[in-house]
Amino acid sequence: MAELTRRMASLSDVQGLWGLLRQAAAAVPFNAEDEADQETLLSELVACCTSGLSPVVVDHEKGIVGALLARRDTFEWGFRNSEAIHVTYAAVAPAAKGDEVLPALLGELQGRKVPLLASVKSGEQLGFAAALGGLGFTHEVKALNGWGDLYQWTPPPSVHN
Repeated sequence: MAELTRRMASLSDVQGLWGLLRQAAAAVPFNAEDEADQETLLSELVACCTSGLSPVVVDHEKGIVGALLARRDTFEWGFRNSEAIHVTYAAVAPAAKGDEVLPALLGELQGRKVPLLASVKSGEQLGFAAALGGLGFTHEVKALNGWGDLYQWTPPPSVHN
């Protein structure tokens, strides 16, 4: 991953991230042809790009090849006043799949030392669940409607105040 650079997404990345998501639609997964699915994902994309919490990986040509769409978890923030971050989507360009992109992006968020939640959509093919398990995330909930599973990571007590 030497030629790849990590940074946080901004609103100017919406187009690049949308291109990445469409490229990786089958692996993410989402239905890139369904207008309602597109609207839902675009809304989430804008929210995550403005959160300051969505890490991306760019290649030497400044193209986004990996991303975690993340934002403050609404429930945790509203009801528990927690700084928990929720990763709602993960995407990696087909050409970058073997570059350990997901663990690098997750490590970026774990470095914030706040609780993390991650949604893994039913049918995802990126190996996102395996990457989460390898970094100490625990499986919390399996959605009955087929939407996906929820994983959680809590920083060690010595670093979380």
